[in-house]
Amino acid sequence: MTDKHPESGNGALESLLRSMETEDLELLDPPEEIWQGIEASIASDREARATVIPLESRRRTARRVLIGVAAALIAAVIGFGAFLTLRDDTGEILATATLAYDPASFDSLGAAAAGGANLVSHDGKLSIDIVDAALPSPGGGADLEVWLILPDDEGNVADLVSLGVVNPTDPESLEVPASHDPSAYFVIDISVEPRDGDASHSGRTILRGPLTSV
Repeated sequence: MTDKHPESGNGALESLLRSMETEDLELLDPPEEIWQGIEASIASDREARATVIPLESRRRTARRVLIGVAAALIAAVIGFGAFLTLRDDTGEILATATLAYDPASFDSLGAAAAGGANLVSHDGKLSIDIVDAALPSPGGGADLEVWLILPDDEGNVADLVSLGVVNPTDPESLEVPASHDPSAYFVIDISVEPRDGDASHSGRTILRGPLTSV
């Protein structure tokens, strides 16, 4: 079948271009509504960009978040460290004793005295802590001394070891010698000891009591 429109398609376009004059190719100003549409589009784009956080701001925000997380972790670590320190300071109480006064055989200075003792395990070492104490002043030239006693089958003193002297107003922790097992040396004794150069027990006990496991 033959083409009934020989100038259609590319041929028609070429014919049209050949018939155009130079002034037909001059650029024309677009209608005003075109410019308004372009300006509106640009303004919209600017508003969209204004809602985007600049990269540097995002970096600062991320940095603040990381610093906050790090501070929380540090606080947690410090808190946990404080807990361990407290645990180390107090140790584990293995046994306790109530220290009592015996008016029949103890020094009269102990009549108004009271207190207790704890056997404490701390970092593999044992100590005796005098607690809830109301201890008298031993007077000039004397000290209050704490002892561990090994009793015999009848409850008499078979052996004893000094743990050291204590301040009556602020008794401190006294280390148990590794050579003396408190499961055998389980009686706590506090005595008045003159400063006479004699390291043995004076016989002037004011308080005494056995350790019992907790």
